[in-house]
Amino acid sequence: MKYKLTIAIVIVVLLLASGIVEEIFVRKTFESFGEKLEEILDSPDETYRLEDVVATHLWWQKRHRYMELFLPHIQLNEIETTYGELIGAVEAEDYDSANALLNRIYATTLALKEMYGFRIGNIL
Repeated sequence: MKYKLTIAIVIVVLLLASGIVEEIFVRKTFESFGEKLEEILDSPDETYRLEDVVATHLWWQKRHRYMELFLPHIQLNEIETTYGELIGAVEAEDYDSANALLNRIYATTLALKEMYGFRIGNIL
């Protein structure tokens, strides 16, 4: 009897620990990504350097693989697709489109952070 109770307690602790680790990882990833996007958005006269955009994209691609373990692929792929459009717009020096795409990625990032964060509205 004690053996079964011990196993149940260990399983509950492991589930709670994995949930906490997931929450921390997802939140920190979206916060870091949002900060990187804000740095690009804060560039003077809204001209974006291709190097900054590509560096942030490479950073995101590394995290994207791990985020797929926790979040739906469709929403993450939307960020990835929009980011590809952003790189194309910056390469073409179409900064009006790049600004719109960058703001879309930023808004999606904030929305996903709230959607998958630990909040009472998400629990109920």
